[in-house]
This record gives sequence, C-alpha cells and structure tokens, in this order.
Amino acid sequence: MHRPEGDTVSEMAAPRRNEGVAQRSDEEYVLEGIGVSPGIAIGPVYLYARDAYEVEKRRLAEEEVAEELERFERAVARAERDLNKIILVTREKLGEHSADIFEAQLLMLRDEALYGAVRRFIEEKRCNADYAVKVVIDKYRRQLEAGGTEYLRERANDLLDVQERIIRHLRRGKLLSAIDPASIVVAENLTAADVVLFSRRGILGCALDYGGPTSHVSIMARALGVPAVVSMHSVTEHVRTGDLIILDGIRGRVIVNPSGETLEAYRTRQERYQRLLQEDKQLVPLPAETLDGHRVALLANLEFYEELPLLQEYGAEGIGLFRTEILFLVRGSVEISEDTQYEVYRKVVEAVRPGVTTFRVFDLGGDKLLPMAHREHNPFLGWRGIRVLLDRPELLRPQVRAILRAGAHGPVRILLPMVTALSEVRRFRAHLREAADSLRAEGHDLDGEVPVGIMIEVPSVAMQADLFAAEADFFSIGTNDLTQYVLAVDRGNDLVAGLYADLHPAVLMLVDRAVKAGHRQGIPVSLCGELATNPRAIPILVGLGLDELSASPVYLPGIKRIIRAMKRSEGVALARMAMNAASEEAIRENLDHWLDEHACGTAYFLDRAAPSGS
Repeated sequence: MHRPEGDTVSEMAAPRRNEGVAQRSDEEYVLEGIGVSPGIAIGPVYLYARDAYEVEKRRLAEEEVAEELERFERAVARAERDLNKIILVTREKLGEHSADIFEAQLLMLRDEALYGAVRRFIEEKRCNADYAVKVVIDKYRRQLEAGGTEYLRERANDLLDVQERIIRHLRRGKLLSAIDPASIVVAENLTAADVVLFSRRGILGCALDYGGPTSHVSIMARALGVPAVVSMHSVTEHVRTGDLIILDGIRGRVIVNPSGETLEAYRTRQERYQRLLQEDKQLVPLPAETLDGHRVALLANLEFYEELPLLQEYGAEGIGLFRTEILFLVRGSVEISEDTQYEVYRKVVEAVRPGVTTFRVFDLGGDKLLPMAHREHNPFLGWRGIRVLLDRPELLRPQVRAILRAGAHGPVRILLPMVTALSEVRRFRAHLREAADSLRAEGHDLDGEVPVGIMIEVPSVAMQADLFAAEADFFSIGTNDLTQYVLAVDRGNDLVAGLYADLHPAVLMLVDRAVKAGHRQGIPVSLCGELATNPRAIPILVGLGLDELSASPVYLPGIKRIIRAMKRSEGVALARMAMNAASEEAIRENLDHWLDEHACGTAYFLDRAAPSGS
C-alpha cells in the first residue's frame, strides 16, 4: 500500500511491509491493512489461535451408532446453550435486535440441511460424529468459498464457527474466551461471537490477517466500538503475545515496537480522537446544514438487521442503501421465499420509519457468488446486477412482491444495480406493475407508487444521465464501481491499489454530470459509495449539489461535522477546482489546506497528517 509522504511513523530505513516472509526485529515497523472500525488502541498483543482439531474418521460398530447419535445431540444442545448466552450478552450491550447473526447460527444448528445431514451421515457411514460434522459442513462452506473472493470467505466464517463449536463440545473442549484484559487481539480471523465475548474482557482492539469491511466481525467491532484492522495478510507472523503495538483503525495500520517518540505522538492522537468523538455526539440531533443554510440528507448503508440500532445512535435520517443480497449469500441458495423476505423487509421498514428505506434489489455477480452461473473470466464486466434479475424472473418476482408488501408499513424505495440500458429500467417497471397488480388482486393494501431509482456506476449511464433521469425517480451514484470502470483499476486488486483514485477529476466530472441531469428532471441524487466517507470529498460533494449522502452509520457524525463547518459557496469553488485539476494529488493538497482551516480537527486524522504532538 502507498506510504503517505511526510508521515513520521513511516520514516524508517527499509520499512518492512506485511508481505512475503516475516522477519522479526526490535525496531519499529509498520503493517498495513483495511481499517474497518475507527479508533486508536495502544497495548500488548494477545496472539489468538482458534482451537484447531485434527478430525479423523473412526469406524463404528453397528451397536455404537445410537450412542454416537446421542453424543452428537448432546454437543448440539451445548452449542445452543453457548449461542443463547452470546445472544443475551449481545442484546445487553447492543440492544434487542443486535443478535441476529447469532440467532442465525442458532438456527443453523437444527437446520435439516446440516443437522439432519449429519445424523444421516453417521447412520449411513457408521462413523464418528466429529468426522460427520466436518464433512457435511465443509461441503456447504466450499459452496460459499467457490467464488474465490474474500467476501465469500467471510460469509463462510459463520459456518466455520458452527462447525468448531459442535466439534469442541463433542470433544468436551472449551472456547478460549479468557483473553488477557486490556490487550489487542491479533488473529488470522475471528467470528462475530468471538468479538462479543472478548469485548466483555475489555479488549482494546483487534488486528486480523483476513476479513473485509462487510464481514460480520467488522460489523460487530464497529457496533461495539472496538477499533479493528483487517486484511493484513501476515500480522500473526510478525508479532508475539506481549509485543507492544499501536493499532490505528482510522488509517488501517498497525505499528509494531513503536519508539518512544511514536508512542507519545499516538497518545496525543488518541486523546484528540476521543475528544472528537465526544464532540460528534453533540452533533447527532442537529441537521447536516451548511453555514449558509444548505441542507444535505445523511442516510445509512446497511447489510444486516442488527445494524439498525446504529441509525439512531449516529443520526441517520433513513437507509440510503440496504444490500438485500446478504439474504442470498448467507444462505448460499436461490430459494428465498417471498414470505421470508417480506418478514425481513417489514422489520427494517418499521424500525426506520418515518425515514425512508432504500432496498437495492439483489446485486449478484461480480465478487458475489452465483451458484447458478458459470465461472466468468471477468465477472465485473459480466452477468451481474439487474442483468441477472431480468434473466431470472424467479429471483426478481418474489423480491419485488416482498418489498411492495413491506412498503405498506413505511416509506420504501427500490434501487436497481448495474443498470446499463434504458430498456432494463423499463423491463423492471413492467415486472413491478405486474407484481403490484397481482398483490392488489390478492387483497393486499399497497401504499401508492414505490419510487424506482438506478445506481449510476457505469460511465456510459453517467454520460447519458439526462435520458436515464427521465426514466428514474431518483439516482444513487455508486462511486466504488464507477471509479474502477473510469480508471480501469480493479478496486480489489492489491497490485494496482495505488492507482485507485476516488477523487480523480474524471470521476468527479461524471458525478457532476449525473447530479445536474437529475436536478434538471427534478429527481433527488444520492451518493452511496465509499467516497462519502472520505473527509476530503465532503466539501466537493456538497458543492456538486448532492441531495443525499449515504454511508456506514459510524461515519455520519464526521460527515456532518464538515458540512456544518462550511458554506455551500465554498464547496462550489472546491468542486470547480477539483474538476479542473491535472491530478488527484493537486486536489488532495488543496483540500487538506481547506480542512486545516475549516473542519475542526478532522484533517489531523487523514493519511497525510503526521501524528506529532503539535
């Protein structure tokens, strides 16, 4: 990853990165990953290794099978007690609806596809229960991992947790939950359950080799306020239990063996960050309004129902992006009934009202597993998003009906992903009309017309935004994909990560074009990509005229802080400067100067800011 210029922490001879063979040293060195839960932790390492059992097949005599089935049943019952305890702790810490991840794992224990399959395997193969559990669950885990992406490995982690929990109880083992208090947990991976249990021990943070910002463990860390850095690749090879480290969840960085000077600088940085968080709490009930009276709606990006309590905590005015494909991906099956979806969507809508809930229909393909698809050479340019749903109406119809039914309980919008042609919008609207007509014929009370918006994430759509604005009820700009398509940079490829420039003038010009086209047609324009979490981008986005910004809830107070420190006219001037700049570097320099003067301490935590005591 790129090392920011002028960062005193990184100024060292031949700094080692978390790549290749690990070499230990008593000198200070930096490891980098992805910051998924902001915050700064300073403390000793607790190197955590999940219990790894060698499972071997053992042939049973016929008369032993019944006893083995009973042994399996006892292990499942103990695992249920474990999870019920975790659910209680999670609800106590995070609220009533925060334990859905673990309730889903609880259901997995008795799911016929797993529980019944294990019992049949024991009976038919006449083998030991721990071997049967491993074989059966490994099969389902492989289905999730078949896509070969980090995202899918994260989804499979829930099944791994269930598998290990049952096997531990079959062997009468215990979860290593006695983590040393006031330590930073370093591990290859953790589960959300681990984070909940360890948080009770007072851990300061966690650094993981694997994982990503959408993993359950990342979501739980954010919800519990535990600073976390993931996707570090080899952090477990670089540290030992007891090593002193600094974990920077804002930058996505771990500093091993920090010098006295670095420690002093980061303690100052830590104190400043805590003060900033306290100040941000005062902003939650206030509007996101510029000094000259321009309002911007701040909405939340969500994946899981258990994130809903964060909306009120961080002042979200609604949901700008609810990623419904998580229902599909967690189950690894296309068979998700209309009623199952309706119950999920209804709960979300009821929790968010009177704010709006924007449901993005299943965004499958790309880096998300499609069990019914062939492996594609370039999945990001292949069968994904709305293309899949229009080709597979058996996926689309139940979801559209479920969303329309949920709309009777509060305001909803439907968002279409990966739109590339006007015909796709028109075909979707035909499906929507058909679904609404059938529901009314069945006696369902629908709440008027549901707005249909499109994601602008393909350059051709941004270029023809006027035509699409005439067909859509709102725009939502997905800058993650838009940027990678404009710059020909795979955003998930470490080899070209340094070329991914979300403030590139070409990207901003397309955002500007889409906003102006939307406003000419009188429709609102939102931005839901990670660009909305970049402090440098906020004044530009306000200047470009975005009506809504949608981001993970934890980032909303920081966004509001910048909006309330600026005038809209300043944003217009900065946006004009950015679109006329020769490079992103020039844009960053100007924005850093502006943030230094306006944003009440925000600039101090950006990459270029050296953590000094000044």
